[in-house]
Amino acid sequence: MRITPETLEIGSTQKRNKNEALETFLKRITHVSLVGKAIVSMENLNFCKNLSVLYLYDNKITYITGLECCRNLTRLYLQNNAIEEITGLDVGLDRLNVLHLHNNRIRRITGLHLLPSLEHLKLDNQRLDPGEQLEFDRECLLALATSLRYLTLTSNHLKDVSPLEVLKGLESLDLAVNGVQDVEPLESLLSACSYLSNVNVLGNPVANAGPPVKLRQRLILASPSLTCLNEKDIPQVERMFVENMRHAQRSRRSSKDHNHTRDQTTSLGVSGTAGVAAPACQEEKPFPHLPPFASQYRDLMLSQLAKNTAAERRLSDSNLHVSPRKVASAAEAPH
Repeated sequence: MRITPETLEIGSTQKRNKNEALETFLKRITHVSLVGKAIVSMENLNFCKNLSVLYLYDNKITYITGLECCRNLTRLYLQNNAIEEITGLDVGLDRLNVLHLHNNRIRRITGLHLLPSLEHLKLDNQRLDPGEQLEFDRECLLALATSLRYLTLTSNHLKDVSPLEVLKGLESLDLAVNGVQDVEPLESLLSACSYLSNVNVLGNPVANAGPPVKLRQRLILASPSLTCLNEKDIPQVERMFVENMRHAQRSRRSSKDHNHTRDQTTSLGVSGTAGVAAPACQEEKPFPHLPPFASQYRDLMLSQLAKNTAAERRLSDSNLHVSPRKVASAAEAPH
């Protein structure tokens, strides 16, 4: 199907006045919907100089063209087409705010450098060949660094997320079902994008590599602005709980290092130790009461508590241990 003036009239959400010329009507329409029409080429859009919203998804479009006269365009929906390259958007679309390009065949993200108002960008589910992953042009991302707020990149075989660190204005990022394997690049990304409040990494290898609570804890600590992770809200009480856990771990580590240094500089006294016995039992540290949301942290805390208790016992035993030879020497010494 071709886009003709008559097609544009049918696709408009407005109605032509009686005796109004078609060309005059097309100049004033703001919304056009031509969804699922088997359209191959974007043509004759120059008639719609006041166009604000254009729906062209579920077609067979291969190239983005014909938008030179659509300077008022704010939203463009081109998902579910056959687009392989982002072109045709560098024609003065200064007001374009929303761009949907998901479910196409785009391999490299470029051609977005002249869209100063772009805030919402959907690029998920590109139909890539096996072994391919979505790539990014750095100059393109730099051009979007301060404007882009919402980015969706699910199911694009992504392994390297470091190029996204330049998007300083991001508030929401969906990376679900990709190939991210390590938590460190995610921590770096969250630290670099200080406005991020919503992040999703479900379906990545990193999300299945260990206890989900450990990943959640590390990413919460990496981003003070994060309020939702993997489709689950982060209440303020949970953030405080996680930060207190980190503080307690650092305090224990600092105390352990201090004790180790002290033991290295102080010799073990023999006199008066022969009759000293180890305590019959070590007082167990009570496990703190957990708020309802924190049940996911229970196993992690119990495991950490067990490790700390075992380490303290080994340290205590080493301080109290006296070799038989030293005890005998002390007993035979003249008084």
